[in-house]
Amino acid sequence: MLADLFGSQTTEKSLLLVAALGESYALEIAKTFQISKTQVARTLLKLEQADILIGQDKGRTRVYTLNKGWVLFKELNALLQKALSNVPLDQQEQYFMKRMRPRKKNKAL
Repeated sequence: MLADLFGSQTTEKSLLLVAALGESYALEIAKTFQISKTQVARTLLKLEQADILIGQDKGRTRVYTLNKGWVLFKELNALLQKALSNVPLDQQEQYFMKRMRPRKKNKAL
């Protein structure tokens, strides 16, 4: 959907997941979309260098959030939210909703 605008599907998916969850990290994005972790890490680094994302170390993991101080933050956030609202419901549940509590013991997947 936005891959042509952002230049790659990895950039599109990374930004959408960060916007949907509020924060994310390379391995989470890579596992969610079955993309190479190296490719995702390069994309996140590129977006951080462009001041679109802010990276923060939490333990051994670098967590990324949208940079609210970036000049075009409001416009980018509005675009990403609009794109998220147009994603089919089954894909929203699969990709963009984080499980908040542990699964009950012995519960079937």
